[in-house]
Amino acid sequence: MTRAQYWIVTSLAALCVAIMALNVTLSSLNRSRQAEVAQRQQYVQQSVQLESLYREIVRALAELAARNNDEDVRTLLQRHGISYTVNPAAATAPAPANGGPRK
Repeated sequence: MTRAQYWIVTSLAALCVAIMALNVTLSSLNRSRQAEVAQRQQYVQQSVQLESLYREIVRALAELAARNNDEDVRTLLQRHGISYTVNPAAATAPAPANGGPRK
């Protein structure tokens, strides 16, 4: 083996070792990113499952605040971007005196 061949083979071997080290590093980074994405995906899936429960809790809080005229609960909901309006109670029509139409 000539001196030039020795240096070419040695350079190629060093390049292969460097590429292998880069591959191991990138593989490790990829695994950590995949774990992070999996955690975020799990969080999103759990959030979707709990959305209806959260909506019912907010609705119950708003109804309770409206019924009891509770400004603290109303302020709490407004801080989280939730507002509501209170509809006036519908006036009920009086019942007919004769009990309705007869045949």
